[in-house]
Amino acid sequence: MKFRKLTIENYKSFQFPTTISFPDSSAGKSIFLIGGMNGAGKTSVMEAVNICLYGAKQDFIFKYINRKELAKGNAYASFELVIETEELEEIQVKRTWTAGTVDSPKPKDLEEKLVVIKDGKRVSVQNKDMWQDYINAMIPKSITQFFFFDGEKIQEIAADDHSEVRLKSSLEAALGIQYISRLSNDVLHLKQDERKNFVEISDEDIDFKESELKREKAKLSKKQQQKDEVQSELNQFKTEYEDAKSRFLAAFNAEPESADETKQRERKKIQLASKKGQLDNQIKSIIDKHLPWALAGKLFEPLKEQIDKERSALASKAISSQAIQLAQDIVSAVDKPEPIYSSPLNGDQRKELEKRVLSVLKEEQSDSTNTFLNMSDRDIAKVLNKMEEIEQSEILSLKDFLSERNEMDQELNLLDGASLGSSSDTEKQLFDELQQQMESCQNQIGRLTVKLQNLSEEVLNIENRIKDIELELGKLYDKHNMSKEKVDFIKECDAIANLLNTFTIRLRKNKIHILQEKTFEMYKLLSSKSGLIKDLEIDEKTYEIMIRDRNGHEMKKSGLSAGEKEIFAVSLLWGLAQTSQLNLPIIIDTPLSRLDSIHRDNIVNNYFPNAAGQVIILSTDTEIDNNYFKTLETHLSGAGKLEFSQMKELTTFKEGYFWS
Repeated sequence: MKFRKLTIENYKSFQFPTTISFPDSSAGKSIFLIGGMNGAGKTSVMEAVNICLYGAKQDFIFKYINRKELAKGNAYASFELVIETEELEEIQVKRTWTAGTVDSPKPKDLEEKLVVIKDGKRVSVQNKDMWQDYINAMIPKSITQFFFFDGEKIQEIAADDHSEVRLKSSLEAALGIQYISRLSNDVLHLKQDERKNFVEISDEDIDFKESELKREKAKLSKKQQQKDEVQSELNQFKTEYEDAKSRFLAAFNAEPESADETKQRERKKIQLASKKGQLDNQIKSIIDKHLPWALAGKLFEPLKEQIDKERSALASKAISSQAIQLAQDIVSAVDKPEPIYSSPLNGDQRKELEKRVLSVLKEEQSDSTNTFLNMSDRDIAKVLNKMEEIEQSEILSLKDFLSERNEMDQELNLLDGASLGSSSDTEKQLFDELQQQMESCQNQIGRLTVKLQNLSEEVLNIENRIKDIELELGKLYDKHNMSKEKVDFIKECDAIANLLNTFTIRLRKNKIHILQEKTFEMYKLLSSKSGLIKDLEIDEKTYEIMIRDRNGHEMKKSGLSAGEKEIFAVSLLWGLAQTSQLNLPIIIDTPLSRLDSIHRDNIVNNYFPNAAGQVIILSTDTEIDNNYFKTLETHLSGAGKLEFSQMKELTTFKEGYFWS
């Protein structure tokens, strides 16, 4: 597998689309050299490969979007990697993040999009997880740290005596053991799932269920017999009721009352009797309170007239007794306060006027009235109030109340004996007997109907229970036949798991042996003190590396110099790449920064040309300098340079290394 092209856009200092092409190499030319000063974007290139292949979190992408473009509101980043597979297929993976047209975008606004193009044809990526699995199978993420690494990764492995133990899971993945272990765990998981659903069925279980079915069928037979008996009894009472009803219709030429009609008639009688009692109390109250006075009701109008006449007579007498004084006052009023004539009246005129006024006053009172009541004003007021109270009372409605009471009596009489009219005592006795017989039949019919319904429900429940038992029994028969198959399957799972475990142990032992040889082989080529270490061993369980000196004594990695540690780490990485048998490109970022000249020479001469089928080196001008460049020139498939403009804060890529 080889990388053919990498495009970065709007990530860190790569503001505009920047494409790095990796040309096909002829025999012996496997190295592509990318130069760049510190801060020019070398690390970004290796990050871009990982991001394009495996994605990244929104917060991470948003943090490293080119800040100039982000300031413009362009929350966008794009990565594209073109890969050539072992089968010479071209796969283009493009992964982008964009916030669209959102104002003031935030990390959560970024939406990831994955596009895969295979041999020039776009492949549907509706199921992103499926294509991510495809990429992971092609370039496993768990082992890329052994193919895409920088000086820091080398230092991490070289850091202490037990750093490789912390990398156990990654080492297992690189050696191909992780998948075998996962397969073994999956087989055991299948076994556990089978155990959860597995119940071994015995003959006793089937016998018990068959006995239960037999009991339920016997219970069903008994309930059905009870149901038939109740149905027969119910039919008998229905026949008796119809016979009594026919006799009633023949005897009285009318339909008999139903129980509900009889209850309704009795209820109406009670209501009428109650209403009649209330009316009787109302009539009695009116009689007690107003009847004695109401007997004199015809005298009320003449009495009122006499009272009015006697009042008028008394007023006339009062005027007559004051007639002379009134006449004088009236004449005086003619001149006072001012005369109403052109000149005041003289004495004779005043006397004549008084005489005439007096004559008028006496004439008004000449009508004589026969007074015999001779009541005071107080007594008159009492009499008038009493008459008004009687007139406004309910005494005048007494006749209507009595008429209503008679109607109630008639209605009660109709309810008591209207159905028989003037029948004889014999007919009334027959009426009561037939009515009682029909009522008794109706009560029995109601009781038996309820009992029949309950029995029907019980029969239905038992029938459903029998169906359930028959279904369970069928399943037991099937499980009884399957039990042996289940046992065999579980045994096979155990056998497969044991076989895989045995295979894993042997595979690990074989892989670790190869890893030991490959690592030591490269170490001898790279070390300036290759004679110092005679052999190395890797523990088959913990992956802890034991180094032995030329005398066979165990020595710790911490006893090596800093340069030797890093050389040992590079050797281990190369050994893992070789042991994994994955033909992946190797990307190395600034690998020589901490090495002395001898170790650098060995790395340049022995490691870089042999590291992999495609090696991409990211270096400063002081690591791969002019001399090293000339040394590697025969192995170079191409070279380029990352140039960073401080003024524009922009990284661009140009063909050719620092001196080419």
